[in-house]
Amino acid sequence: MRKFALALIAALIPVSAMAADFNGTWVRDAARSKPVPYPNHWLTRVPPAAGGGQNQIYVMRVVQSATDVQISDPLHNLRSYPIDGKPRVSRTDTGMGNVTTTAAMAGDTLTVTTVQPYGGMPGNVTVTATERWALSADGTELTITTVSELPATKLNNIEVLKKQ
Repeated sequence: MRKFALALIAALIPVSAMAADFNGTWVRDAARSKPVPYPNHWLTRVPPAAGGGQNQIYVMRVVQSATDVQISDPLHNLRSYPIDGKPRVSRTDTGMGNVTTTAAMAGDTLTVTTVQPYGGMPGNVTVTATERWALSADGTELTITTVSELPATKLNNIEVLKKQ
């Protein structure tokens, strides 16, 4: 009986050490999400209504494997991140600069760090955005905390999404 209990405990250890499963369709809980700060607010005095604004339904789809995470949503091109912790260099959306992205799973948290020129043009200031993805204990709620660092400011954003 004692050997059986030890074997059961040993079998459960790898399961508890597995990475979080972010697979699925996620819908933003606008009431619990902190609106995305607009860094040029001091210039315009009125933040623009970006596509997929805070009052619109925002749906994100995640396909995760043991080696990568793919994310699709209405605001971005399809994003695919190898989650091995190695930096990858690609072109910005404008094609005029480089972006370095590093994604890694650490236990039940996915961290994605992106470093790129702010504005997409060569010679611009650099922005570093660090996303931390965490699931609720029951796996039905995803919280993405993003810290964007520019030379003059640090912006914080919290997105709460519910699994559909």
